[in-house]
Amino acid sequence: MNHKGQRYRRSFATEQQADAWVLESKAKLIRGEPVDMGENVQTKRKGNLPYTLDELVRHVYETHWAPMAGGEKALVNAKSIIGVIGAHLPVHKVGKIEIDKARAQLLSGGNSPATVNRKLAALSKALSEAEDLGVIERKPKMTRYKESEHRVRRFTADEERLALAFFDRIGNQDMADYLVLSVDTGMRQGEVLNFRFSDAQDGRATVWGVGAGEQRTKSGKSRTVPLTSRAQAVIDRRRKETNGKAVFPNLNKNQVSHYWGRMAEALGLDEDKQFVPHILRHEFCSKLAANGENAVVIQKLAGHSTLAVTQRYVHLFGGELDGAIARLEKPEEGLRGTKADIVIVDEVEALSRALAALPKEQLQALLSTIQK
Repeated sequence: MNHKGQRYRRSFATEQQADAWVLESKAKLIRGEPVDMGENVQTKRKGNLPYTLDELVRHVYETHWAPMAGGEKALVNAKSIIGVIGAHLPVHKVGKIEIDKARAQLLSGGNSPATVNRKLAALSKALSEAEDLGVIERKPKMTRYKESEHRVRRFTADEERLALAFFDRIGNQDMADYLVLSVDTGMRQGEVLNFRFSDAQDGRATVWGVGAGEQRTKSGKSRTVPLTSRAQAVIDRRRKETNGKAVFPNLNKNQVSHYWGRMAEALGLDEDKQFVPHILRHEFCSKLAANGENAVVIQKLAGHSTLAVTQRYVHLFGGELDGAIARLEKPEEGLRGTKADIVIVDEVEALSRALAALPKEQLQALLSTIQK
């Protein structure tokens, strides 16, 4: 059997069995599912290549995810979905139906559509690697859930003032400075905590993608953000007060979570699920959009991997549509024109009436003079 230039062979005892296999296999290929080539072919290991889903995920983690920021999360997501499918299931036996069942089970188990999609993305990466290695002929198709757009919560000026006042009252300068650098540069939490004094040069903060054997940004790409005067002042002061290379040598993720929680409780916002440290990065992007910056500029400053992520802020907070609505409210101005336009029209009409009132001989004489 041939399909899109690929040849598939299998032996059967009868012609009827072979015809049935051809029909079933073509239907599977159209759906993006692997073809059953018989246990005698596919159950054999190929050298040291991954055989089960668990072996495949461990291979992908060791060769792709481990060096990356977020690699541990990808591993957790992959293990979550293969745990539903069957971690010890041979990779070649995984088809669209197994994936769809696991997807539905994860959703019914309380995972949000977005969370299920992240788990599917991890599995998709693993199966792409299996296809590249020749473990499977073709990766099964995956159907992802449509994700709803959630409200992007702003970090208001009053909340910022109260938060800084709280950290000042409890004597935690680290958290106050962390807040300022986060909201003024848009750096992710890990990027702020890993920030070094050498990364701030000539009024700019550089977030390095890969450096000194470690990945320091989510995307692995470096970017530079001009520093506000407030952020620059924080770095200059901490440079004098702090020994070593790190801007926040005594602050880690758990401490940020702890003190942020205390501050949220003091402000009466501890029940607000969106009032988390990441809101500072959201506010950075939202402010840029509200100030009329275009999506490309915001993407570069924030380090978004795709423009689609940035467009969310532009659509919600951009002011490019305000002018259109303002013009819609006053359409008569565009129709009537300016006062100067009205004066010109009146003068032309008066001249036309005057010319029409002239005797024929005077009109001809006037025309002759104009022609000369």
